[in-house]
Amino acid sequence: MYSVDQYIRSFRHETQISINLFHKIPPGGLDYRPSPGQRSTLELMRYLSFGPYNTVRRIVAGDWAQGIPADQSPSKDMPPSDFPSRMTWQANEVERLIRSVPVTALTHDNFTVPWGLTFKKGEALVELPLKWMTGYRMQLFLYLKAAGAHHLGTAENWRVPVL
Repeated sequence: MYSVDQYIRSFRHETQISINLFHKIPPGGLDYRPSPGQRSTLELMRYLSFGPYNTVRRIVAGDWAQGIPADQSPSKDMPPSDFPSRMTWQANEVERLIRSVPVTALTHDNFTVPWGLTFKKGEALVELPLKWMTGYRMQLFLYLKAAGAHHLGTAENWRVPVL
């Protein structure tokens, strides 16, 4: 079972990998779109920089309706250069929100998603926003590779380089 500190470290780790990947975007890579109807790299980055936080917000509040609609997201028109700071903001806000919840609420209070599944709040935080962070980070990695970032190695998708 994750502790609050472990969850925050894991979320921050995903954030740092995403920021590292941002710095590897090849020329023209922001416009890469695997097929019509799929997000471009920039659209993916805009979602990644707000969507997980928005879900944490919903879980902590105990109400899916407490999220911010996509058309009102502060990242919806984000310029690419703001991605690292938006990701850092998101990690800081997620930490603030998670630390505001009593541990007993994370382990005992239920949270039901609109599609009917019910989780304990702590479980929901892992099953939804943390796993989504990982999945969308992987998608960003694959977009960059497909857009021409052939220099990216597999390890850059799962670890932050030690400087």
